[in-house]
Amino acid sequence: MESLTRRGLSAATLAAVAAGAMLLPATSGQAATTSAWEATVPSLIPDSRLTGVAATGPNNAWAVGYQASTYTGYSTDQPYALLQWNGRTWTERRLPHEAFVLSKVSAASAADVWTVGIRKGGEPYAGHFDGQTWTAHTPLGSSAGYPALLDVAATGGGRAVLVGGDNSGPLVVEGDARAFNRVAVPGAAGRSGVLRGVSNAKDGSVFAAGEEYLADAPYPVPMIVQRVGGAWRVATLPSISSARLTGVWARSSTDAWAVGTQDYDSDAKPVILHWNGSTWQRVAGPAAAGWTYAIAGDANGNVWISGTNPIPPYIEYPGTLLLRYTGGRWSVAYGPKVAGSDPSLDALANVPGTTSFWGSGAYSGNGVGLGGVLERTR
Repeated sequence: MESLTRRGLSAATLAAVAAGAMLLPATSGQAATTSAWEATVPSLIPDSRLTGVAATGPNNAWAVGYQASTYTGYSTDQPYALLQWNGRTWTERRLPHEAFVLSKVSAASAADVWTVGIRKGGEPYAGHFDGQTWTAHTPLGSSAGYPALLDVAATGGGRAVLVGGDNSGPLVVEGDARAFNRVAVPGAAGRSGVLRGVSNAKDGSVFAAGEEYLADAPYPVPMIVQRVGGAWRVATLPSISSARLTGVWARSSTDAWAVGTQDYDSDAKPVILHWNGSTWQRVAGPAAAGWTYAIAGDANGNVWISGTNPIPPYIEYPGTLLLRYTGGRWSVAYGPKVAGSDPSLDALANVPGTTSFWGSGAYSGNGVGLGGVLERTR
């Protein structure tokens, strides 16, 4: 497990980026704006965190994560969190089989939902919901190498792409409820890295983002593998050292985004990358400092990025840091405070057919440690 620890599989650990990447100039209009986000705190056992969210429409969404965390483990046998939205309230659901902690969730439709995480023994876990029943799957069987599944993209028809990492490097798995198979990505063999996020577009393209370690470098560099035009490959990225990507979102094979953070040996700085169909370029966003975690967009050209405010002394921020790109312009927005703190959103999801978004994560306050939180645009 040492190599996985070195790669930073903890969802709380972020990364760094150094100078030298091509920057696309941000347009004007970068002043902070009032956000139209509101927060809901579901009834979960402290400490809790909601690390994934997905929606299929205004009246159906899922959020996953964990609860009952302690300094020595968890205080319940099945500490996963699984919540469903019905258009009015979030309700906790239980799985009819063994699952321990859930990391992400993705939905192709209300009757085609996938989640990934781990079983109590540490084996990779995947669950599929067909609109009526959840079924359990062990995508890699008894595979050696300590595989970890960190994200999933439901691609339709009961199929999914799962990503993560193991002792042999970045991990891409494809399949359905009958069988999953590890994908051999050309150019990825022998790389020491992990993929933390995956996103698919309606045209069949898939993008997965994370990091890799070059030689014995102490800090990682960004890594993206993508399937565009039917073939997987390792993408060529701008030269950025000491960086890790934690979120990715794809509108099409010619429009995709990835985000991460610089926080090694320097103050934290956002990393935003954009794919235009031929190259990945680094984008200068509206915030010069802070962490960025997740990204999602809609069919109308709106893109949201979640993050955490920088930590200079004597500054009180108005709430959760959110970056917005719309109409070719960037702006900084703030979500609401919860219990006097600025929540951190680990995941974002658009509500299909609308310009509304969900976010999931955690807040810290009231002396009870972390509490799971859900935010949405009004």
